[in-house]
Amino acid sequence: MTELTTTAAGEAEAESADLADRADIDRLLRHFYGRALYDDALYELMEQIRVKGLDSHLPVMCDFWETVLLRARSYRSSVHTVHGEIHAGHPFAAAHFVRWLELWTASVDALFRGPRAERAKLQAGRIAWAMHRRLTGGDSAELDGVLAGQPGTRFTEREP
Repeated sequence: MTELTTTAAGEAEAESADLADRADIDRLLRHFYGRALYDDALYELMEQIRVKGLDSHLPVMCDFWETVLLRARSYRSSVHTVHGEIHAGHPFAAAHFVRWLELWTASVDALFRGPRAERAKLQAGRIAWAMHRRLTGGDSAELDGVLAGQPGTRFTEREP
């Protein structure tokens, strides 16, 4: 878990530890969705979550990220099916994935440091790339450009 210290100005500052357990993932997701739910670029895409309430969505997302990061095998659904349904009503564009990655990366960096935190960012990039390609049927120079800045991604070796 992350501990808080106080700066000379009296502001709380996180001493970041790595993602360690489901409670950390829940904390990360609450931070991320606290920003994403009302972000101008993602607002329409997040409508279902706002209507149903974040507390109904978090257990599923905790299962997903716990499976991805901690190998818990608790997620048993299909992200493509859910996002395909959203895409049918509000088509995803590369800019949506770029913004999602910006918010996700900022949330991870604000709260955590370490190998799992780095893996959370790397995996998010891979997921965004695959989801964009599956939903739109193509690549995006904009998204590829963002992913090219992530160490360890295969997206940096794209042929012209």
